[in-house]
Amino acid sequence: MIQDYPASERPVGRLIAQEALAYAASGLLFPLGMRDRPRPTPRRAEQRTVVLVHGYMANKASLMPLAAFLRLRGYKQILLFNYASSDGVEAGARALKAFLKQNVRGGRIDLIGHSLGGLVSRVYLQHLGGARRVDRCITLGTPHQGTYNAYWVPTRVGRQLRPDSALLARLEATRSEAAAVRFTSVVAGSDPIVIPRVFGAHGAEAPASGSGSDAVVHVPDLGHLGMLFSPTVYRAVLSGLRAPVAARTRVSDVAPLRGAAARRSPPRRAAL
Repeated sequence: MIQDYPASERPVGRLIAQEALAYAASGLLFPLGMRDRPRPTPRRAEQRTVVLVHGYMANKASLMPLAAFLRLRGYKQILLFNYASSDGVEAGARALKAFLKQNVRGGRIDLIGHSLGGLVSRVYLQHLGGARRVDRCITLGTPHQGTYNAYWVPTRVGRQLRPDSALLARLEATRSEAAAVRFTSVVAGSDPIVIPRVFGAHGAEAPASGSGSDAVVHVPDLGHLGMLFSPTVYRAVLSGLRAPVAARTRVSDVAPLRGAAARRSPPRRAAL
């Protein structure tokens, strides 16, 4: 039997109202994300860029409030990535790789993905070599182990998000490819999309478990979209971005390694 997180103690009507307001706010923001003209970073080896990846049927506007909060807290080098989420997780990951290669010109990267964006980030990290460039991956409401709601969605993305999908099996089998990346999963305890909610925890089979470099933050009174506007979630993201990581050999897609150097695996960082 799957052990899920305990239900919120808030009245159901209040939780529904919160999620409805978040849905309305996301709709109002949507037009702001339709223009996509990212400004590439400087060409510097000593820099860090935070990249935000939106979820299914959304665009970068859904993450603009979080980006604004991070800028206020001192993170000035932030990029928001737009992709066609209906094309599927793997197509999104390939687009993310191309986006980072073109726009992040050196230095290290931290990824933040909401919902489907977290899986897009994981495919990039585990299947497309992205772990060479990335130190942290923070996911918000991401169905790491799928969601039973996906059986009601007769689309490519719906099939990929089923708990028994081939894509999720491949991600589970290749976890070691992103072993040096520090993961933080923020799980919405009143999420109507990710069912059971514990499936939103990367590397955790039960609420009390987790892998050595994983952190799981459970926010019981928030829904799938509500977390995009929550100061509690923003603080969890900030904490995840400040979590220490060990120094690693810097690898940039701007100047790819060749020969034997290109075949060496990045050094594994020590357990924190």
